[in-house]
Amino acid sequence: MTSQADVQRRREAISRCLAKSITSPSLIAKQTNLELSQVKNDLVWMRKNAKTWLTGHALDGYVFETKNTIDQLKDIEVELQKMRTEAPNTDEKIKIIHELKDTINMRWVIQGDGPTLMAQRYADMHGNETP
Repeated sequence: MTSQADVQRRREAISRCLAKSITSPSLIAKQTNLELSQVKNDLVWMRKNAKTWLTGHALDGYVFETKNTIDQLKDIEVELQKMRTEAPNTDEKIKIIHELKDTINMRWVIQGDGPTLMAQRYADMHGNETP
């Protein structure tokens, strides 16, 4: 029998694929080394329970979306770093470095502002209570 921790890990792996815009069940199964039937069952569960799950675990989806965005920006950074090392000339490297700088800055803004925005949102919802 599969433990709840195993199910959670499997669903997190599927969620990471979804965050990277891998939405095909067969591609998710390949990426995660899971059985296609497991992936399909988990996707059905995720769709069915999305609102409850996001509300309960991600404060109306904000934390979930922020983490996905940060993960996607990190993936872009990795791709840009690879492109930078493979760039054929200096002009191309400079263009890639500027794009890389903008991507890194965007990620840091999101990471830096995230806790502040969450605290403000919590205060707006709950008044002067402390989280």
